[in-house]
Amino acid sequence: MSSSILVAYATRSGSTAEVSESIVAALREAGLWADLVPVSKIESLQGTTDLILGAPLYIGKFPRDFHQFLAHQRSAIAKMRTWCFVLGPTRREPADFDAARKQAEQQFTHYPWLHLAGLQIFGGRWDASLLPFPFSLARRLPFNPLAKVPGEDIRDSTAIHDWSLAIAGQIKHAA
Repeated sequence: MSSSILVAYATRSGSTAEVSESIVAALREAGLWADLVPVSKIESLQGTTDLILGAPLYIGKFPRDFHQFLAHQRSAIAKMRTWCFVLGPTRREPADFDAARKQAEQQFTHYPWLHLAGLQIFGGRWDASLLPFPFSLARRLPFNPLAKVPGEDIRDSTAIHDWSLAIAGQIKHAA
C-alpha cells in the first residue's frame, strides 16, 4: 500500500507555513514524500491517505479558512489518518500550553467526525509588526494592549522535527 501524504495549513503571518515546511523536510528526511499546500488552495483531497493539518490559534480560535477547509472536505478527511499541530503559546509557561490544548480541543468539538491520530501543541511566534490587514490596524489604536506585548518566537525546531519523524514512523508501519 502506498501513501500519499499532504501537509495542509492555515497561516496569517507565515509562522504556521514555516513549521509546515519543516515537517515536510523531516518527512522527506525519513524517506517519505509529502505535498505542502495552504488549506485555502485545496480543492480536492483525492489520492491523499495521510493528512497533517497545521493551524494557529488566535484568541483561542482557528482561522476561518481552516474551519472552511474542514467543513468543505469533511467526507474525504473522515476517511484518512489525520494528525494536527497547533501553534499557540508565545511564552514557555506550561499553563499556556495547557490552555492552548484546551482551546484547540474545544475548536475540534465542532467536528465530531474528525478522529485525530495525534494533536500536538507547539510554541508559536508573536510579532505585532507581522500582523496582516485588518489586524494590523489594531496596532495603531491608542491604548492598544497588543502594542505592549513583546515579540517572541518559541517555536521548537527539535520538537517539530521529532514529532514529524514519529508520524513518519507511524505511516511507514501502517504501509
